[in-house]
Amino acid sequence: MSTNLPITKATFTKRLSDLCLKSGLPEFPKNETDQQILLKSAMLMVGQSGSFTEKEINAILQNWINNVCPIKTLDYASLRRYLVDAGYLTRSKDGSSYEVVQPGPGAKLFEADIDQLDPVEVIAAAREEIARRKREYLERSKGA
Repeated sequence: MSTNLPITKATFTKRLSDLCLKSGLPEFPKNETDQQILLKSAMLMVGQSGSFTEKEINAILQNWINNVCPIKTLDYASLRRYLVDAGYLTRSKDGSSYEVVQPGPGAKLFEADIDQLDPVEVIAAAREEIARRKREYLERSKGA
């Protein structure tokens, strides 16, 4: 993992946007920092505390996949497994419920103000910025 820890809000939002919008991820990234950024963004949609049924957590994670980072080979079950394996969630023995781990593995990896971000809004803002740049480029190229 990078020695630039903790990851700042600016770095987090830029890298999340790059991973989810520009890279066209075919699979979950191998880079540990990128993995942590994606997992943290999913946890921002889950929330900082709580207990969830499997159905509830699946719906939240599917929402993340649909609206934040549609990785071609990632489904909500795989994402849920990554979150458990990384220590963001714990799973009951019978698999019927999930609990958010506090403070969680991201406590030392990320600046605290990242917890206030909404990943859907981060991606929406990044899409708007990409569209704005494209419009400006097209306007400049028409005038040339």
